[in-house]
Amino acid sequence: MSNASPPSSRVPATHIDLSVNENIPQLAAMLRDASSMTDPAKMIGQFGPWISKRAPRDGFISISCRGLEAGSYKFTRVLGGNKSQATPGQASADPWSTWDSLETHHGGLVWELISTPEPKLLNHVDFTADPVLARVLGSEACRLRSLAVIPAYEDGKAINWAFSFHYDPEWNNLEAFQAGFLDFNMLGTATRNLVSRRKIEELHDELENQFEQMGQIQRALIPASNPELDDYQLATSYNPSMHAGGDFYDYLQFLDGRLAVMIADVAGHGAAAGTVMAMMGAYLKAFGERQILLGASPDPVEAAKYLNAAMFNSPMPNVFITAFIAILDPSSGTINWTRCGHNPPRIRGVDGSVRLLEDPGTLPLGVIEDLPAESSTSTLAPGETLILYTDGITEASRPADNPAGFEMLGESGLDAAMVKCSGHPECVINSINTALFEFVGSDNRSDDQTIVVVRHNHPDDQ
Repeated sequence: MSNASPPSSRVPATHIDLSVNENIPQLAAMLRDASSMTDPAKMIGQFGPWISKRAPRDGFISISCRGLEAGSYKFTRVLGGNKSQATPGQASADPWSTWDSLETHHGGLVWELISTPEPKLLNHVDFTADPVLARVLGSEACRLRSLAVIPAYEDGKAINWAFSFHYDPEWNNLEAFQAGFLDFNMLGTATRNLVSRRKIEELHDELENQFEQMGQIQRALIPASNPELDDYQLATSYNPSMHAGGDFYDYLQFLDGRLAVMIADVAGHGAAAGTVMAMMGAYLKAFGERQILLGASPDPVEAAKYLNAAMFNSPMPNVFITAFIAILDPSSGTINWTRCGHNPPRIRGVDGSVRLLEDPGTLPLGVIEDLPAESSTSTLAPGETLILYTDGITEASRPADNPAGFEMLGESGLDAAMVKCSGHPECVINSINTALFEFVGSDNRSDDQTIVVVRHNHPDDQ
């Protein structure tokens, strides 16, 4: 990449030296610093001196009636003129975090002035005659004689107010009044945005924590280890797109040695899909225990019908789950299976070729009450590998700025990854995940991605 500077403009122009006006570089510096602030109290501290410079005053009170009944208000800030120190009636440096502890005032001159939303200017005022202002202004009450009343509008209503006091009994600087009016409202908008941002960040952190806890619970429902079968190897890869995902896989081992393998994909992803997935796991275990108690032979169609009825009658609305359920007889390599709207699994042959377990299948689970499922049979011969996966694998897409346009990995990309590997489970998973990373260009996932691999060992396997 070249580090050369871009060519200079050859357009004739005369640059004006803005530094001759000291306000402009000061304003630029203040706005630059303010742009990175996240604390509303610091934002006020940043803009306060600028507002005081544009609209000088000898005393200042900010007032809010947010959420209070008519006639009530709170002083959120009380300052003595352009100085940093406050008068004895100082309210709070951070009123957003101390709102409940601030004193609530009622009536008086303040309420008379803020009960209508228009700005006001009063001269020759005796603030000692008002009990509330006399107490808040303290010894300054007898010296201050004029008052500029400035509303700050929010959703068309005057919720907050700025009271700027002056010693001059006939203060009438309308240019400064106008500047203060504009600045106070702009500052109000900026601080409201920061307060909202703080609340959003707090809520986000709380939700992230809840989602992480949900994800931990969900991961605890996924098998901690794969079953061990003589002459077979199993491996899995489970990568949710969020803390909690909608992909699911599990095993059931029966007393006669047969193994049920299930992979499923709940429509959508995130917390709602994760909840449905957790329900699916509970229902599958209940089915397995029921079969064992009855001494019944494991049947993928019975399992599919049982899970479908449970999910259809569950309290969760609009449940839609694709699933593949297979019963493996380790002694013969026979696979009896049913496919409920799920992606056709692959079998990688000894020679690296790939074939599909693709019968017509049936509807996804939870769509109708009586599922018309049937089973099919295939054989996993020694040296062959069964690969189950969810559509987050084949539907993984390149970034939006891909020059070739929208493109997914697809079944062809999945098959190519399986051909490149040895067929051993860990190699299959590594090959598919590597293909995904190279295709997408990152580890980011727009959907959950799950792989379950079962290999029937070959005599030549080491």
